[in-house]
Formats: sequence, C-alpha cells, structure tokens
Amino acid sequence: MQNTLGINVISNVCGVMPHTIRTWEKRYKIFSPDRSEGGQRLYSEDDLVKAKLIVSLREQGYSISSLASQSLQDLRSFLITDDRKSFESNKMLTSVGTKNLLRYLANFNIDLIASEMQRLRINIGAKEFIFEIVLPVMHAIENMVAKEKYSVTQEHIISTIIRYQLGQINLSNVGLNIDRFALATPEGNLHELPILIADIICHVNGVSTCYLGASHPAMCLSEAVNALKCKTVVMGVTSSDQWDYKKNIVSYLKSMDKYLNNKVKVLLGGGSEVNFPDFKNIENVRVVKRFEEFDKMLATLD
Repeated sequence: MQNTLGINVISNVCGVMPHTIRTWEKRYKIFSPDRSEGGQRLYSEDDLVKAKLIVSLREQGYSISSLASQSLQDLRSFLITDDRKSFESNKMLTSVGTKNLLRYLANFNIDLIASEMQRLRINIGAKEFIFEIVLPVMHAIENMVAKEKYSVTQEHIISTIIRYQLGQINLSNVGLNIDRFALATPEGNLHELPILIADIICHVNGVSTCYLGASHPAMCLSEAVNALKCKTVVMGVTSSDQWDYKKNIVSYLKSMDKYLNNKVKVLLGGGSEVNFPDFKNIENVRVVKRFEEFDKMLATLD
C-alpha cells in the first residue's frame, strides 16, 4: 500500500501528538514510514487504521508494548474480544458512550469526559459523531439544566470539550468556490457551537464553506460576503440572554441587506418563522429548525 499520509493527518485523526507517533515508530517499531523528497514521514492507510486501534485499546487499558508487534487483525480481535457483537455495532458504542458522558459529567470527571469523547470521535464517522453523540448529549444536558439536575457550569464544561473535539475533525473543504456557504452569527449572538456543527455537516456533504465565526455587525458581515462572493449565508440564531431572535432578526437582516452588493440566500439555523419583509438583495430567507433538516437539504443540492 502506497504511503501518502503525513504525520499531521495521523495526529489529527487519532488525537495524539506527532512526537507520540514518532516514539511509537522509534521505540516500538509500530510503523515503518517512507520519506518524501523533503524528508517528511509518509504513512499508509493501514498505518492510520493501526494508530486508531492502538489509541482505542490504550484507552481500554492495554499497554503500548503489548500492542506494538500485533497485526491489524490481532488488534481488531483485541478490540472486540469482550463482546464481539456489541463492539461491532456502532449503535451500541454510541449508546454506551452517551451514558458514560452523562455519568462522568455528573461527577465533574473532566478527564474521563475528554477521553470518552475522543474515543467516540475516533471510532465513528464525523456525521455519526454529530448526530449520535454531540446533539443527543447537548439536548440531554440542556433538559437537565432546565430541571436543575445539572448546573450551567456543567453545561459549559461539556460544550468546551465538544468544541475541541469538533475542531479535531479534519475534513476537506471541497467544492466550487462560487458555491461556498458563509457561516456566522449576528452581532451579540455568541453561540458558536451550532455553526461549528453546521460547518462540518457542510463538508460531509461536499459543500465548501467560509467559516466566519460568531457575533458580526450586519455591515461587516455583508462586506465579507461581498468580498468572498458567497451566495448563501448560514446564520446560527438561537436566542440567549444576550440576544433575542424575534426582537432582533428582522432589523439585522434589513441592515445586512442594505450593504449587500449581490443576491444571496439566508439560512437561519435555530430560528422560527416570522413576517420577513421583502429585501433588495436577500432573495430568500429559510428557517432551518433542526440539523437533520439542514443535512437533508445539503444532500439534495446539485
């Protein structure tokens, strides 16, 4: 198998530092990478699979020395020895993982939360990680905070860890630049996590994006959209103590429309239907209430 993957790819996918991968190579002879003309290590797809398996097995208590000389087939058998059917089922993996995360959060076990979240991200696809782990956990904790079973601090802890793990998902930002989506939130809206999730869902569906971040004044966002020539703007608009959707969204869109030079479509994630006026350059406003709806919409794009 041709070796084409750089060490940073292995590092990003597996959540381990490059120096750890080099140690596995030098001390334990786990890898035998080729070298590029510039001297950079190049790994194979099998090396990537082996690294992912080793990370998972290390989290189950195996020592690196006990894993070093094992074949891919042996490593896979170690992973599923205790309960083959359960481990082969991603549904079981995600169900147990979600319960673990909630249990660890109840006791403020931050290290265990981070480790479990990383294990789940590594062992399932990006889309499944979002829809089977991230969103259910966020919804469960939101409900528990409302019932005063968890504190706002616990909600912030899990959100911070989720944000970090989403940042480790390395998907190509492919697609034609002319069809890029701009992702942002209005000024005063600091809820960045929803647009981080939307950005990954775009990439999973092959939609190119310009990720602009949170809290943009209307004029500044329009200037960026003009310069980037984006035809679609995705905005996270969930209400909070600092920003009220029904009170602010129409006036914000009016200000934004004033500074746009070209026709654009606006997708409002987490909003609700209101009486939108006719705009000059915003040719369509669509409210997208759920990420599942957003995912289906992207899947049908030509």
